[in-house]
Amino acid sequence: MTDARLGLAIRRAAIVTLVWTVPVIIGTAGHYFGIMADGGSMPASHVVGNNFALWYVWIPASLAILWAYRRLPFSRRGWPIAVAAHLGIFVAVFLGQAWLTLVIGHATGHVQPNMRFVDRMMPLLMDLPAFDTLIYGGVIAVAVGLDYARRYRDRDLRASNLETQLERARLEALQMQLQPHFLFNALNSIAMLVRRERKQEALDVVIGFGELLRYVLDEAGTIDQPLAAELQFVRRYLEIEKVRHQERLRVTVSVGSEAERALVPNLLLQPLVENALKHGISRLPKGGEVRITAERRGTMLHIEIENDGPPLPEGFSVDATDGVGLRNLRDRLAALVGETGAFHLDTAPGGNGVVAVIEMPFRERDRVTLERTA
Repeated sequence: MTDARLGLAIRRAAIVTLVWTVPVIIGTAGHYFGIMADGGSMPASHVVGNNFALWYVWIPASLAILWAYRRLPFSRRGWPIAVAAHLGIFVAVFLGQAWLTLVIGHATGHVQPNMRFVDRMMPLLMDLPAFDTLIYGGVIAVAVGLDYARRYRDRDLRASNLETQLERARLEALQMQLQPHFLFNALNSIAMLVRRERKQEALDVVIGFGELLRYVLDEAGTIDQPLAAELQFVRRYLEIEKVRHQERLRVTVSVGSEAERALVPNLLLQPLVENALKHGISRLPKGGEVRITAERRGTMLHIEIENDGPPLPEGFSVDATDGVGLRNLRDRLAALVGETGAFHLDTAPGGNGVVAVIEMPFRERDRVTLERTA
């Protein structure tokens, strides 16, 4: 027997002993004070010993009943063996009670020294079987209750594991959806530079794109990562975009060291930065600025990505948008942090530009990585 199984067996025996100690105490007190109330007298040792004999026999009996219930079910073919086993346990309980009461009675002087075991059994046959049947039925009822509780617990555990697996599969599918979207946009930028015969710039973009592609493939199974790593990816992305926008694109990043350690969903910032460039900076003749800020606010991480450009259209809603990046980000945040997080887009203060705001619980632990399939 392993140490774990031995420890579990000891704990079960201790619990069962504690359970059957309660009726010993109650029975002793009831018998003792009942005898005193009737004006009789009986040695306390005999009262305690007699209750000990009647009740403590159920300690090994309870363990045997639980074992028989689990290992010998009342199936169509196995019920004769189960019935025989339970009858054997029941008889053993009665014989044990008779023997212990005889031994304790001899020790306390309450039973005549010449009384035999058979003589002791005869009066007990009138009282104990019906009493023991009720107790035995109660133990069986507890065994049934424990079995159903275990089944419900196992079912809930399986359901929880299945839900976790489905959620991870959903997250992986969402991330796989986002990666082709990003790669397509990057290739489109390269094609635009080639058409404009900006060959050196196109080559620089291809090199930078190769680094981003390597990062995306390496992190394909990562659900979340430190914000610092996400910022590094976004900076590489912006370097590519600066080749295309040149002086028209200005970037400001203000992120505290504590916020950099926070875990965020993989590819969190890039879709928002891309959205800021596409719908903000690219529409301004003189370009504009993209500002990325992040800070810890108590138990929450607060992230803002703001751009110069046109304000949001009237009635705009993230829930109603057709944009792949925004819809994907909304779904991933909902799956990872649920109602504890928030994501919304607003017109920037002053009426010019748009600010994307993300709030999520501040977490700082090992990265959660999906198991890659071969």
